[in-house]
Amino acid sequence: METTRSQRWRERRALWARDLTVIDPKAYAVDIIDHGPARAFIAQHHYLPSYPAARVAIGLFGRNAILEGVAVFAVPTTNAVITRHTGFDDPERGCVLARLILTDAVPQNGESFFVARAFRHLRRERPNIEAVVSYSDPEAGHIGRVYCALSAAHRAVTKPRTVLRARGVTISGRTVSKIRLGEQGHAGAIDQLVALGLPRPTTLEQPAAWLWRLERERLLVRHQRAGLYAYCFELTREARRRGRALPRLPYPKALPVAHPTLPFFQPQEM
Repeated sequence: METTRSQRWRERRALWARDLTVIDPKAYAVDIIDHGPARAFIAQHHYLPSYPAARVAIGLFGRNAILEGVAVFAVPTTNAVITRHTGFDDPERGCVLARLILTDAVPQNGESFFVARAFRHLRRERPNIEAVVSYSDPEAGHIGRVYCALSAAHRAVTKPRTVLRARGVTISGRTVSKIRLGEQGHAGAIDQLVALGLPRPTTLEQPAAWLWRLERERLLVRHQRAGLYAYCFELTREARRRGRALPRLPYPKALPVAHPTLPFFQPQEM
């Protein structure tokens, strides 16, 4: 499916920009915001309501200073995400665009306007970051068309993977692993699932046993997801130089297309 419409989100429902007018840059402001408002906005509107391990959060403000969009730059799940897709040996020279969302109040071309300015703020706040990796999810209705518009390098398509869902919401792999392994932050991860309407662990129930029980009772359901499209934004001359040695695939044209010649990697981040 190809479309010229711009996908938006509100209350975790996919919508579309309401008219064919393009964004007026003078009517919007972009600035760094605290993680609290960013977390609340993501939880309210994004189809992945969990908040990632954020480094910098940036907001798009419309008329009357109303928050209409959020971009969250975050730590990747593994350093290999950065080294593989940016070419930098030092993973601190890259990050991931883990969440990007605009509401349906934002006109056409809002994404490219917002992301381009968000990169400027990111570089001012974290000048050591020279490249940004991001993934688009065809199951959520997008293949990274805004990334293509901003000339991001299309690096790879990840392998299809199995995820856990609760009440139609996909649970991030990092959330699941925190609970299953009892890692630091697992209590907060449990709270995320409880907030979706799942029962809390019983008094003597271990976190891993609780997860298995939820699966047995079909409160957590395994789902096979299509591969993600991996992109890299090369923000500096050095990043572009490093990127010359890495794959740069043709931009995808439709939703979704299996292609046997594309390189596949295990998914690392949304």
